[in-house]
Order: sequence, then structure tokens, then C-alpha cells
Amino acid sequence: MSFLNDSCSWCIEQNTPAGIHDILGPVYIPCPACLGRCQLCEGEGLFPADFTCLPCFRQQMAALGLVPIMCAHCSGVVDLIPTDRLPEVIPHGDH
Repeated sequence: MSFLNDSCSWCIEQNTPAGIHDILGPVYIPCPACLGRCQLCEGEGLFPADFTCLPCFRQQMAALGLVPIMCAHCSGVVDLIPTDRLPEVIPHGDH
């Protein structure tokens, strides 16, 4: 593993642990020392550690009655909006 900035002691492939979110579980943010903060979401975007693919993540959130709102620049999750319906969940191998 290589670091772009030697002062970055928490960097994991240019991501840094950001704690445990109530719904998303363990999350990361882009390393502020290596990459800086996203100009659009101002560093608020979160990246779930337990992530397989975007369709699976959307289905996982839909099963909870939530729609993730993603930053258009860094693709981090900036909000979770509740929905009134629970759609059918499609297994990972079927999409």
C-alpha cells in the first residue's frame, strides 16, 4: 500500500474510517489528507464498508424502506429518504 501523504496514518486505499452509522453500519469517507474534501457535498458523503454493488446497496436500503441520496460528484451517501412502500428485493445474482 502506498500513501500519497506520509502524515496520513488512517488511510486505507485513500479512504479513512468514519465510524458506525445507525443504518449503514461501518462507513468510510475519502481521506481528507490524500484526496481533500468533496466540493459538492463538502465531505458529508459516506461510503458503507459492507458494499457489494450499487444495485445491491439500493435493494438493501429499499428493503428497509429507504432511498439513498448520493453525491453527484463523489458518489457518497449524503441522505436516506424514507419511502411509503417496500419493493420486492432481487437477489444479487439476478441483476
